[in-house]
Amino acid sequence: MAKPAFLAPEELASALRVHPETVRGWIRSGKLQAQKVGRLWRIPWEEAARLAGSEERLEKALKEVRG
Repeated sequence: MAKPAFLAPEELASALRVHPETVRGWIRSGKLQAQKVGRLWRIPWEEAARLAGSEERLEKALKEVRG
């Protein structure tokens, strides 16, 4: 699986098994760095991996979610 440069809050929420609004709350509080593209938030891969614990954990969680 090629790692994407950015993840949508919904993708990260699915991988971490939390509600997408939880991820948006982390963005608002500053716990999670993200960039706004138009009206949409995008989370850099490195930041998502930091939150997940490692790139390997994030890749495994995304693979499980995506099938």
